[in-house]
Amino acid sequence: MDTSLSKLEMVIETLSAIMTGMEERAFQDERFSELSMRQILYLNTIIRLEHPTFSDIARELNVSKPSVTANVGVLIRKGYVQKVRDNEDLRSYHIILTQKGLDFDELHQNVHKMLAQQISAHLDQNETNILSDLLCKIVDQWE
Repeated sequence: MDTSLSKLEMVIETLSAIMTGMEERAFQDERFSELSMRQILYLNTIIRLEHPTFSDIARELNVSKPSVTANVGVLIRKGYVQKVRDNEDLRSYHIILTQKGLDFDELHQNVHKMLAQQISAHLDQNETNILSDLLCKIVDQWE
């Protein structure tokens, strides 16, 4: 295998482990310890899609609408989201964050900021700019 590819795989694996550890420590906060990994996935998807419908979530996660209904129902009961009827299509509902959901999002964003700060602390400004540009180039290919 190509040495540079092996090195990249190792870096990705290490960063993934670091990020997972940071998130697990953050989510041990008593306010959010009740969330399972699946519920965190759904919550992050709802945050990323910004007021999605049940169909939007099903499409994004490639799951059935009944699965979305069940998982979103749990998040509603736990107080992270609520469903609001669409004003134009009364058959449709949008999922929006409650204050508890917004608090979760803030904590999650802070984890990302901490990791970015820790990475940039080991780089000079030019290296940080180059790394940022390269990562943006990669991410843009997935969107």
